[in-house]
Amino acid sequence: MSLAPTLKSPQLNDGESASEGMWIEEQFWGHRLYDGQSPWLTFLEFIGVAHSAQEAGQLFDFEQSQYLSTYSALSRLHLRNILFLDEQRIVHTAKTYGDSDTAWSHWLEWIERNAKGLDPAKRKFGYLRTRFDSFHDFAALIRALRSCVVEGDTNKRWSSRFIFPFGPAALFEDLAIKDESFSREYINFGRSGELLYLMLARSSLRTELTELLPRVLVAQNKWNHLVQRLQPDTTSPVSPRSGAFLPYDAHPVFEILAADWLALLRLRLPGFDVVPHLVTSGAFGLLLYQLHTSAHLLGMPMVRPIICEVVAPKKGLVRELSTECFEENSVLSFDAMNCVIERVTLDPRWEQGAGPVEKLSNRRAVIADMFRWSDKNPSVSDPDELLRMFRSAARTRHQRHFGQVHRTFGRGVGLVSRRGTNRFRYAPTDHFLKFLVLATVDKRVEFGEFLEKLYRRYGLIFGEREAHAAKPGEAIDKKPFQQNALRLEQRLSSLGLLKRLSDACAYVENPYAE
Repeated sequence: MSLAPTLKSPQLNDGESASEGMWIEEQFWGHRLYDGQSPWLTFLEFIGVAHSAQEAGQLFDFEQSQYLSTYSALSRLHLRNILFLDEQRIVHTAKTYGDSDTAWSHWLEWIERNAKGLDPAKRKFGYLRTRFDSFHDFAALIRALRSCVVEGDTNKRWSSRFIFPFGPAALFEDLAIKDESFSREYINFGRSGELLYLMLARSSLRTELTELLPRVLVAQNKWNHLVQRLQPDTTSPVSPRSGAFLPYDAHPVFEILAADWLALLRLRLPGFDVVPHLVTSGAFGLLLYQLHTSAHLLGMPMVRPIICEVVAPKKGLVRELSTECFEENSVLSFDAMNCVIERVTLDPRWEQGAGPVEKLSNRRAVIADMFRWSDKNPSVSDPDELLRMFRSAARTRHQRHFGQVHRTFGRGVGLVSRRGTNRFRYAPTDHFLKFLVLATVDKRVEFGEFLEKLYRRYGLIFGEREAHAAKPGEAIDKKPFQQNALRLEQRLSSLGLLKRLSDACAYVENPYAE
């Protein structure tokens, strides 16, 4: 498919500046893919956007996904103060006071004096007393919910902590909370989840997704009811949010991602068991989107080879090729950005000018028009030096966040590892392998067909045939890839996802398929 940005970059309002002084990655990959956002936090941001759209009757509505796409974000300040403001206070109070009334009195006095983000008139938590038989029942629920914290080891600040998305009552945005006020924070919700939502809303399978995703957002479950019990009857403050920009109305990765989600949502997985696989699929889809788009900008085939080592006891050829493959794919976005930057020299104005001063002025105007960048060094007098400065600034910015997406998301989903080495490579974990089976296998498929499908769909390479297909004309040593495929077969068998019926016949099985 021919791929070119179908949506123009949004115009900036008066007084508004481009992200970090330029608009390059955002223009061709979207605003914004952010390496500081883990797969789980990306999913939490996504599910908040999806819930807002569902409440408005616009879930995965294509027209509503166009720029400017808006949604309503929830703060849930009472819930957050209860769960995270002082994690030891409730437990300590329950242990100190055996009498429930005394425990309630002491804790309510403390929370209504110390709650953050609420003005004093709204620091009312007395409703909790009528919803629990005792303070100790309340404390038991708090302990249970705190055991379900998402990314609990990394989110140290209490206002940026989140619980498992049990339902609508458990969804809230990332905030910076002060004594009596709060504001949006981008530490954990950097818009990658918004991009994920837009990608699914622009896929051809959005109608089917609209029917199935509400199973994940269902409010009628006991955990959602318990979380709702911790909150007042008054509506949580709602903030309108917007600003995510995805430059394509259609993209091959949108279809891959949507097909994976449909397959996962149709499985007979119990309870919330599908959520971790949606988390993996979402972040993997964003990784593929960045990789395939970068390849397209460089004039390469969009499906890039991803050589995967099923970890072997000793270093071998597959490990070396996997490491090289990872390093090549990791710099692809950087190479694509450089290719995009070179387009400034094709502008008719680039070489115009009677002298250095006029030429410099023209080049500043070209760069500003194309990438919203203006140099902050007025002493520059050489027109060629201006382009070098711009490349340097773009490189520094790219390496800080966007250039780390491939590695960060790859590690987060379990595709990238440096286990047993000091260099990163593609070495899938059991969880990632299970996701691949659940997303691609309809009941049962022959092992060789499974490997071929992984290659055609994602570019993943485990066996010799796929290695030859990815590098036609090159001499590929068969034996290391045959051994690699055998180790994969053994791993899938140990996970209960493969059965060998005879020496020549092994089948990958999806135990949860309809």
